[in-house]
Amino acid sequence: MLLFWGSLLCWGLLPQAQGEAQHLLFLRISKDQLETDISDLLSEHHILGRMARIPVTGATSEGIAILDHLPFVRKGLSKKSSGLDLSLVGDLLSGKSLPLLGQLLQAGGLVIEDAKGPEVTLQVLSDSLLQVTLRSKLYLSLQRILRLKVIKNIRIGVRLEQTGNKTKVAFEECHTPPGYLSIKVLEQMNPLLVNEALEMVTGVLDQALPFLLQKIVCPVATTLLNSLLEDLLPINLSPATSGPEDFQYHVTTTEFTEEAILMKVLLVTPCGPGQRAPRSDHLAPQPLPKLAQGSMADLAFWVEAYNDILSCLYTSKEVRVDAQDSTAADLIQLLSLRELEPRPEVSSPARTGLTISTPDPPTVRLDGHGATVIQQGSLVLLRSSNTSSVSVSWKLLSKAMFSSRNQKLKLQFTPNSTMVTLGTYPAGLAKQEERLKAVVSELLRRMFLPHHNELLSEQHLPLPRIKGLSFNKARVELSEDYMLLAIPEE
Repeated sequence: MLLFWGSLLCWGLLPQAQGEAQHLLFLRISKDQLETDISDLLSEHHILGRMARIPVTGATSEGIAILDHLPFVRKGLSKKSSGLDLSLVGDLLSGKSLPLLGQLLQAGGLVIEDAKGPEVTLQVLSDSLLQVTLRSKLYLSLQRILRLKVIKNIRIGVRLEQTGNKTKVAFEECHTPPGYLSIKVLEQMNPLLVNEALEMVTGVLDQALPFLLQKIVCPVATTLLNSLLEDLLPINLSPATSGPEDFQYHVTTTEFTEEAILMKVLLVTPCGPGQRAPRSDHLAPQPLPKLAQGSMADLAFWVEAYNDILSCLYTSKEVRVDAQDSTAADLIQLLSLRELEPRPEVSSPARTGLTISTPDPPTVRLDGHGATVIQQGSLVLLRSSNTSSVSVSWKLLSKAMFSSRNQKLKLQFTPNSTMVTLGTYPAGLAKQEERLKAVVSELLRRMFLPHHNELLSEQHLPLPRIKGLSFNKARVELSEDYMLLAIPEE
């Protein structure tokens, strides 16, 4: 069961400390999922169970305090203080004493035998007001004359109240809306009494049921609903280690929408020295796409915000290439400049080394159908101290793969979907560009990507810990502007 939110503690925009960056994310909880969770909780606690086996009017055999104001059994209609006169019931069944039907009702003859539900529906009245409707099914009997199924609604208003930088949930009065009462005859023993009995029973139920439901069901339903709503917020990630490098999630606003409960979440990330800070010239995020079908919740990243997060996560490491590798040897031969310029007179062969450098973080691009991850870097041939190095710049494109195991969002390159374009390289290699591109592509695929994927796996994004939600089975849904980390319905 998803335990959702109640007393909402929210933060405004937090002061940005040196070496920190703030990123706006969106957390959505499906309205359908919230309906299911409320229904499960109320059914689990049998909130309508206390309605069973009590009379709608008259005295109760157990003396329930909340019914004390209702009329008691008249002495003339009962041989015992706690029971009905069976001869009165017999007269009614035979049709001899129709005027006594009302007296039978007042004497406690109409009893709730069982109660089912409630069925829960949610209606968004505004971005700060949610109406919760509990559809209750009650099964009643009027001795051996009638058996009925009665449907009556209970409504509870949930309002978001903003005070400064805090949002709280307040409950409006739990009540039964006037006018709606569904009655279905399940069984009738005497057709002659049905019409008159229904008319009288309807009048009694119109007066008595609202009181019973408000006194018996409303307090329990409101308490359970409040406990359900108290468990989601505040959303704080509990980091594995404490210190300045913690990732922190803070809810800034909460509102109701037609399809979901929408929370704006501020992610505070550490950006160490040398890391690219988020750009301040971003345009406002585009409107959110609809919640993915079959999703109970999602965490939405605007693609520009996700790239800024990547920049804060990323720390580059040079990859030293084994010069004995055949592909590396081919590249070293190409870059050695033996065929490009006169070789200097040296008494011994120059020592060489090949490194792959990627100082800038990867960037994700979306096209509405998929995600591409782009990595720029360079291959550098280092030679003896009296000879300058030679470099080739490149850009690697790959299909992006995302995973969210163990509350960690990881980005990976797909080795079999890579495409390499060359940037700057020695002018003397212009006639061998195709060969150079093929060698660089093969070297990056075989020797760079395994190291780079391992590095990116270590530089994962810790996801928020939210009671009742798990990102372990989440899937990434893509639009033109957003990555949606969607949690499927169970």
